Amino acid sequence: MNEVINSLSIAHITCIVVIGTLLRIGLIRLRAGVAQSTAEIIESGILVVVGMFLIVRPFVLQAFFIPSPSMEPTLIGKNGVGDRILVNKLIYRLSSPSRDDVAVFIPPAAAIEGDNLEESPGVPVNFIKRVIAVSGDRLQVTAGKVWIDGEAYGHTAIRLRLFGDGAGNNDLQADHHVRFTDKGVTVDGKLMPQSRLASLMVGDPNATVHVVPGQTILNGKPLVEPFIAEDPDYDLEIYQGKSLKYDSMQGPRLNGRAITMDEYTMDRATGIGRLPARTYFMMGDNRNDSKDSTEWGPLDEHRIVGRAQFVFWPVNRVRAIR
Repeated sequence: MNEVINSLSIAHITCIVVIGTLLRIGLIRLRAGVAQSTAEIIESGILVVVGMFLIVRPFVLQAFFIPSPSMEPTLIGKNGVGDRILVNKLIYRLSSPSRDDVAVFIPPAAAIEGDNLEESPGVPVNFIKRVIAVSGDRLQVTAGKVWIDGEAYGHTAIRLRLFGDGAGNNDLQADHHVRFTDKGVTVDGKLMPQSRLASLMVGDPNATVHVVPGQTILNGKPLVEPFIAEDPDYDLEIYQGKSLKYDSMQGPRLNGRAITMDEYTMDRATGIGRLPARTYFMMGDNRNDSKDSTEWGPLDEHRIVGRAQFVFWPVNRVRAIR
């Protein structure tokens, strides 16, 4: 019921109430017991719809649909088929978001420019990501690399070699995840023998392979993140309250704006900054396929909508969200 109410506007609710009220009045005038019972059911339905629309949805609990793969494997979403979740909108009226919370929020304009996202008039687009850092935290990200006979390779290069020229796009990134770990390189969760990896990349199964996993470092300590699809393929740190990021595909950027390598080098030389007051750093669990704070910077607290609590559909995915 809540998911249906989410899609209704005030005009829709008004029509439902008016039509329901007219039906109820007409049935009450009939003397038959069935008509009287039906009128009572309609009255109860009107109260439920109005209560859900005016009280539950704005202030307590709301259903959301996951349309993209940016939070895989925690939340699944692709090609119009994804998890349905319940979001607690009351919790952040009583307390502040905490690190590791999975939260729904209204993204800044920079996050949706050029995306041509469909939305109903007056209904904001919502994003869902994980809270990685809070106000005052120092945050740094280091890119994962695989060194084979002294040559460095990233996640995209290995994915392309494994799955073909189309594997660099977002849809196929959701299908195939390459992760660098202390044990080696995993592909879709399975450890790849180093000899096979070396043969695949350089044609020599005896080549020396050295794996350096990407890390997210919070206040000087690497985070343990078993929930991510891939370790990060980029370097990042906070500079003057903004996201200073470098990856080999797009080069250096500051809050998503392209900068020169000289500017990037100078900004990095100032040291790792802190998140500004009343902001949060949001990142998707699918680190290399997520438009998040690494692109547009820390999120202002007033944009937080609520905490994702449960997956309620499909049935085989029902679970608490962690």
